[in-house]
Amino acid sequence: MSADFLLAFKRTGNNEGASSLNPEDHGNVVVNGVVTIPTYQGVAPNRHPEWQGFKYITGCMEHMTKMPAYGTTAFAAWVAQLNKNLAAINVLQTLVFTFYKVNFWKRLGEVDDQRIAETVYDMDVNTGSWGSKLMQRAAKVTDDGDIGPASIEAINALDTVQLLIAFNTQAIAHYEAIIAHDPTQARFRHSWESRLENYDRTPFVA
Repeated sequence: MSADFLLAFKRTGNNEGASSLNPEDHGNVVVNGVVTIPTYQGVAPNRHPEWQGFKYITGCMEHMTKMPAYGTTAFAAWVAQLNKNLAAINVLQTLVFTFYKVNFWKRLGEVDDQRIAETVYDMDVNTGSWGSKLMQRAAKVTDDGDIGPASIEAINALDTVQLLIAFNTQAIAHYEAIIAHDPTQARFRHSWESRLENYDRTPFVA
């Protein structure tokens, strides 16, 4: 049985949430301490400025009341309303779905184990191509970030749990290196590392 993109899309969507308007999120476009173009469902404007979905997001923001100060109760209510408005834009939701299937799923449907495919996909969405690179390292193949036939064969030949343990060790080291380079990112440690679990919420630990 091959991995199912729709399951991965839904689960990573739950991890990513809707709009990120945290000024310290490096994926956002921030002007004078205010997010002007937010990451949406994990699609970051600083990584993917060409994505057509951002015009719908900024257009929606422009038709709302002025964004309250970050961290206030009023801000939380404003973001909740923004997300409700964006969820109702069908063309935006289609753009999100297509973006992820084309740019991040690629050949992961050829992976036998759903957990493995979802793990790679989820971290690729979170970090770029690092999910693919770290899974390749765990499977002891060339870590070029491009999951191709050799990577698929190696991944499918290995024990799932042991492969995920090896992957998680690599992933935690990667996240800690990010934090060491920029200590402001420590606030994201828990959310990043909590994603390194099986989707039945059972942690994989060495």
